Amino acid sequence: MVDDPREDAVLLALATQHDERAFAVLVRRHIRSAVLLAAQLLGDRDDAEDVVQDAFTIVHERAASFDAERPFPPWLFGIVRRLARNVRARTARRARLMRLWGRGDAYEAERSTENALLEKFDAALDADAARRALGTLSSMQRACFELVALRDVTPEAVAAMHGIAESTVRQHVFRARKALRGALTRGEMGS
Repeated sequence: MVDDPREDAVLLALATQHDERAFAVLVRRHIRSAVLLAAQLLGDRDDAEDVVQDAFTIVHERAASFDAERPFPPWLFGIVRRLARNVRARTARRARLMRLWGRGDAYEAERSTENALLEKFDAALDADAARRALGTLSSMQRACFELVALRDVTPEAVAAMHGIAESTVRQHVFRARKALRGALTRGEMGS
């Protein structure tokens, strides 16, 4: 069942009239996709949940300014992307300062979703070959592949999350699958 996008605008309008149940429905409808996007951008589930909480706070505060003629998800995902970009910038500044102050080890570890992606691959696959194959993908191919193929998010929702066309999402997933298949096949032959 696909939700009517106009219903999001109605729920948001009700939220401006202090109907917290309407806002709760809106949050439940979009929280999974928002957290997946934030986690993908940040590489950390806890940070992602914090960003999404902040994003919904902003949505609630600015609900009256929402243009009901436009779809809600791109607005929400734009807020999530901006907040995640701010968190990444703050983390990078902190890591740079810690390196300058000689305490870089605690902040150097880059978090990634590679292990989560690898868990989805068949156990018989060589993990190193899968890791190398994932490394050959562009960041957008990898993002679209992860969300569509591994997390069962619709291409339409991924398009809204990343602010790109649905056809572009499908193309990224297609190219990612083709690249992974080729890389993994070559890896098996090379073994």
